[in-house]
Amino acid sequence: MKRHYSFLIAGTLIASMVSCTGGSDQEHNSSENDTVNQEQTMGFGFGDLSQTTYGVPSPNELFSIIKTSNLPYKDGIVSTESVNYTSSMTQALNFGRTTADIAYTASYEKFQESMVNFDNLRKIGNDLGISYVFDELMVNRVKSNMDNPDSLEIISTSSYQNIISMLEENEKGSTLAIISAGGFVESIYILCHLIEGHESEDIIQKLADQKLVMENVIALLDMYSDEERVQQVLNELRPVSEVYLNLDEEKVSAELTHKGDKNILGGSRVIMSKAEFAKLKEAASNYRNSFSNAVQG
Repeated sequence: MKRHYSFLIAGTLIASMVSCTGGSDQEHNSSENDTVNQEQTMGFGFGDLSQTTYGVPSPNELFSIIKTSNLPYKDGIVSTESVNYTSSMTQALNFGRTTADIAYTASYEKFQESMVNFDNLRKIGNDLGISYVFDELMVNRVKSNMDNPDSLEIISTSSYQNIISMLEENEKGSTLAIISAGGFVESIYILCHLIEGHESEDIIQKLADQKLVMENVIALLDMYSDEERVQQVLNELRPVSEVYLNLDEEKVSAELTHKGDKNILGGSRVIMSKAEFAKLKEAASNYRNSFSNAVQG
């Protein structure tokens, strides 16, 4: 049975490059418009009920927190250094990490850093044996449209499903799971460092809400836990996952009025204390640094 995944890989990292850049006034010729119309109508739903779907939001979606919270850019959080990772596990983890790094720098329009890491990402993908996800046409379009946010978003849309399909067809499901773990941990690592010194109830709550994402990441990894490298990731990820999985939840309700009638909607809210935030930051940093600095695995 095929398993479909919804998280950031090469196609959606392009979307992250436009998350904080605003619109473009550049005009497109008629042939470009035809391409745009065709690409924007591509489907993204996985409607086959026999398939299992884990919706793991991309770092781009997580970094929308940065945009809405007006957190300032911090130098030195991520690196553009090219490293030779020798095991498939560390390669996959750092493939995910680098996509998150690109999302971070591009969110602040640090496009030079983003392009350097885009090249680093292609190198890791080649070492990992998934160089085929980087179609040369897509790569050229990314580089030639770096200053055109609208075009980059369209390129992302057209590439997203195709890249996932290619990885699935090449039986890279466990690799995709590890990539998602690396990207998520890096996202949490970056966000925790940005939040530090700017803690507020609202921004901590947004970080706490990522508990569902963490549960999806674990579920995705569990699908391939019979592989030694996946089991290793699950074990090493445990200090991070346990922070999230042990967070308390409280019931909340909202009252809606519709034509004189009142409806009470119930739900729950994840609670994260400042102490738990500090613990999450430490756990994410420790794990992230362990695989990002590991030349050999």
